[in-house]
Amino acid sequence: MQKYVVALYIRLSIEDYKYDSLSIENQSLVLNGYAAAMPEYLNAEIMEFVDNGYSGTNFERPQVQKLIEMVRANKIDCIIVKDFSRFGRNSIETGYFIERVFPLFHTRFISISDDFDTNNFKGDTGGMDVAFKYLISEYYSRDMSIKTKSAKYAKMQRGEYQSKICPYGYRKNADGRMEPDPEAATVVQLIFQLAAEGNNGTAIARELFRRDIPTPGEYKAARGNHTHDISRTRGIWSPSTVLRILEDERYIGSYVIGKRAVLEVGGTRS
Repeated sequence: MQKYVVALYIRLSIEDYKYDSLSIENQSLVLNGYAAAMPEYLNAEIMEFVDNGYSGTNFERPQVQKLIEMVRANKIDCIIVKDFSRFGRNSIETGYFIERVFPLFHTRFISISDDFDTNNFKGDTGGMDVAFKYLISEYYSRDMSIKTKSAKYAKMQRGEYQSKICPYGYRKNADGRMEPDPEAATVVQLIFQLAAEGNNGTAIARELFRRDIPTPGEYKAARGNHTHDISRTRGIWSPSTVLRILEDERYIGSYVIGKRAVLEVGGTRS
């Protein structure tokens, strides 16, 4: 007998981290508990799809794309989410999948918190109640985006640095402001001094290597920040790294923000 395939879709955006009820662990617990109570569970294969750190305002999410591809290949019998907003906050796109795509491939869709199950709406889409939930979710996301942007500009005006990672030679103080990192700052000063003496990026990189100065990635890794792959660096500075430091306006005291803007809320295209 062919197994009944149940897909549990979980999404957590950056803004959701402060809510314990929306954590990946909590969503997984709720969804698995609901699936276990279904009559189909005894002959079911349970699959989890998790998009961690993605906005729900668009469907440019790796796991939701994988899920939709499996639906179109007739490999998913049922999808369960905690609520509509976990699947998507865009009312038009979310409605398109729930009302058009999933029925076409005979895929059941369940939203637990919204008490919505497509098996209970044969030939119907849930009516105005469901439509309003779509819209509320979408406008909540847009409102949150505006508030987040306003908060960032307010912090900028107070001189607080917005990025999680400071440029090489700087660090964040207790007030969230960027200040020189004494040890790395001397290296940055040396780079500018060598450039002022007429050395190009390649010559400066060679000199830094000759003095056995750790690269920015190695320096950060030694302090627990492993954001860069340093497995093949071995103290060899890249001329492009040197040039990026020399061209970075932050080293002359300028605060740089807003160089890119996305075309839509939650989007990645600028």
